[in-house]
Amino acid sequence: MTSPSISPLGARAPLAGRRFSFLSNVVFIDAVSSTNDLGKSIAEELLADGTEMPPTVLVSRRQTAGRGRLSRRWVSPADTGLSLSLVLPWPEGPERVRLPVRLGVILAAGLSRRFGVEVRLKWPNDLLAGRKKLGGILVEARAGSEGDGYAVAGIGLNISTTRTALDAAGLPEATSLAEAGAAPAALGADAVLVTVLEELDAGLSAPPPDLAAAFAVVAAHLIGEEITVDESGCRTTGAYLGVTGDGFLRLRTPAGEETVVSGEIASF
Repeated sequence: MTSPSISPLGARAPLAGRRFSFLSNVVFIDAVSSTNDLGKSIAEELLADGTEMPPTVLVSRRQTAGRGRLSRRWVSPADTGLSLSLVLPWPEGPERVRLPVRLGVILAAGLSRRFGVEVRLKWPNDLLAGRKKLGGILVEARAGSEGDGYAVAGIGLNISTTRTALDAAGLPEATSLAEAGAAPAALGADAVLVTVLEELDAGLSAPPPDLAAAFAVVAAHLIGEEITVDESGCRTTGAYLGVTGDGFLRLRTPAGEETVVSGEIASF
């Protein structure tokens, strides 16, 4: 019997035939406009046909029109980053709304541990190193008429981008694993991809965590510090109190405690 970690294709298989228990399929694409757009189109076809697909990863060697939150362009200078999307059966119940923050917690903790770089999570799902943006997560969904559907989670990560290249691309507030101090030997070939997939595979197959406690461990925010959030044209400023069990932001304002379901932190 062939070992589940070895592909019958041998050395010709992507990632040397590596297999993951939860992330059943890993698909490589040479170039695509956006892995999330591709993932959403796949999800729409699956829902239209009534067919099912296990958790799948779409990895692009080059992404020409990547997007972040609020439709911002995601740029990885000179293709020195990682672009992938997870296409997951949409969890039922509370785990649907918890998924974006849960993914951020998994990656912040995993990248810190595996690369020796302190990675923090800016609510809801920006990955920071030294308070500069290392990567981000964009979760979108496609749902059927009966509430079933797929979550498409795009992940962008700067790996070996230099400070010079980031500045030249107009990204002074960004950084990379290399700039943050990760060992060069750990950043070669598909090593970062394998690490990211290992952490996601383990994290998503584990029982859901106490999200408020898990976020507190990796949060880029300090209890009591002032945070300003833009949400649908409205601006809220208050003292950071953590997140709820569903990953919503808790702020103490002059009017009392407020819970922010979604939004963009403008300053902290």
